Amino acid sequence: MSSPFRFLLGALLVSACLVGSRAAAQDAPDAGTPAAPEGSTAPASDGETTEASTDETAAPPEVAPATTTAAPPADTAAATDDPAEGEEAAAEEAPPPAPPAKRFWRNSLFLFTPSMTTRTFSPDAQLTYDPTVSLNMRVVPRFYLTDTLFLRVRQDLNVELTNSNFDTYARQPLLSDTVVDLMRPALVNVEGFVVTAGLRVTLPVSIASRYNNQIAGTGFVANLSYAIPSESLHLNILFDVSYTHNWTSTNVPTFFSDANNRGDGGTTICPGGANGCPTGWFTNVSDAFLFGPTLLWVPDGEKLNISATYYWLPRLALPLGTQTVDTATGSVSLTDAETHWRMFQFFGVSVAYDVLPWMNLSASYGTFTTQLSPNAKLRNPLWGPDTTVSMTAVVTLDQLYELVAGDAVELTPEQLRRIRNGQATAPAARQAF
Repeated sequence: MSSPFRFLLGALLVSACLVGSRAAAQDAPDAGTPAAPEGSTAPASDGETTEASTDETAAPPEVAPATTTAAPPADTAAATDDPAEGEEAAAEEAPPPAPPAKRFWRNSLFLFTPSMTTRTFSPDAQLTYDPTVSLNMRVVPRFYLTDTLFLRVRQDLNVELTNSNFDTYARQPLLSDTVVDLMRPALVNVEGFVVTAGLRVTLPVSIASRYNNQIAGTGFVANLSYAIPSESLHLNILFDVSYTHNWTSTNVPTFFSDANNRGDGGTTICPGGANGCPTGWFTNVSDAFLFGPTLLWVPDGEKLNISATYYWLPRLALPLGTQTVDTATGSVSLTDAETHWRMFQFFGVSVAYDVLPWMNLSASYGTFTTQLSPNAKLRNPLWGPDTTVSMTAVVTLDQLYELVAGDAVELTPEQLRRIRNGQATAPAARQAF
């Protein structure tokens, strides 16, 4: 994989790690089990990333309805001539205010991440200076079908501000593939150990996927989280797993003739107006896996989050078909003997702080590299040619809407943290938000 493609995927993983490591347990409620220790952050993840992703504020906890106070007898203060006593009695009879309705699109996020490669700071680090500064914008709407089943959509838009190596125009906005997850939070919830899982579909919106003739991707995503039972440590351990099978119409990428017209009246790159032609580069990836742990620490037990993530990302590419080649001595059949496994790895650390009930800011360091160097040696997972530093602002859309609409509810820092990480519960329904 070329350096620009590694950087693009690395930048996406960095932005995912920023939220994934903090919001990795956004779907892991403590409903029905003892709540996470006071001040601890229960993690969550979207699967691939970074997915930190992990990387979501919910509606305020539902308040259990109080029992209506019985009316006092006629000979009490309510029946006397004392106005103050009468007002007190009327107040006791008044029913409690109804809790705010939970929005069906709660926990929806918007993320903005400017990032820069570390080599941008050092012109002498490369034979040819190639600075890379990019912007990533991600929207993650969530729609609750029931209290225990929701649909999550993720769409990214990337723009490189420096001269790019992988787009046609300067500062061309590039869409990533659209990811749609049908999630079931707290599929398993036992003694602080929570499993959230769901089904995944990816839609080939990106140029790269269309270039690979991808039809769709199908798979699953799961997050395992465990809050260490300590009131002072505030440490959570996560493990993310995801798998996607890509359905394609061919095993090798092709050029699109429409996308490769010279634009100056010349001929297309592909001959004779063909719909496409093989590029002769990598074969298409058929199966993509992600495995990896995240450690999430909340030193102050409230707003400050520190996380570290390592992901192992094996990719299995499609084989090449048997080819018959005519030689001077006759025809020879050539078969594909390559294993087509491609191994990648990601490491990232992040420091985040909840500056407002509806906004989280973080700073991150991340590197995405192939597991083996060209000379077949293991790469350093902590440093690579496309190591990036970045900042991320996470806006919880429903919390911001409630603030603007005047429906916001005052919550404690502990409630805000647990809501953002998907750990709040409705006392009456005992379900996760």
